[in-house]
Amino acid sequence: SKADSSCRHLRMSLNDARLESENRDGRLTTRKTFPEEKRIMDIVKAEALTKCQPDIAAFAECAKANNILVIFNCREENRKMNECVNLFSTEAHIDVVRQRRAAEQAAASLAAAAALK
Repeated sequence: SKADSSCRHLRMSLNDARLESENRDGRLTTRKTFPEEKRIMDIVKAEALTKCQPDIAAFAECAKANNILVIFNCREENRKMNECVNLFSTEAHIDVVRQRRAAEQAAASLAAAAALK
């Protein structure tokens, strides 16, 4: 019956749902593998640390000079450092890095394919 077929997906087991081609293709095309996502986040982190080096260095110097009082005496340096790192760790910036990484991988695979010819 029509009601039975429309409710089929509600009764489908999780394994059956995973095996169904439309579900599987959607998962495989949009989802990155864990190592690739980790690599992207490593790139984002490295870029943030590089671009925020002056603020990080200022906080480190303040922390060295103030020891245990760092919490009270280095609030401004800590705020500036966090603002800078957060600026380069936004979802928009992560998407830019993902796109750049995908373009690099596409170029590398094209180069590898051309080298095989």
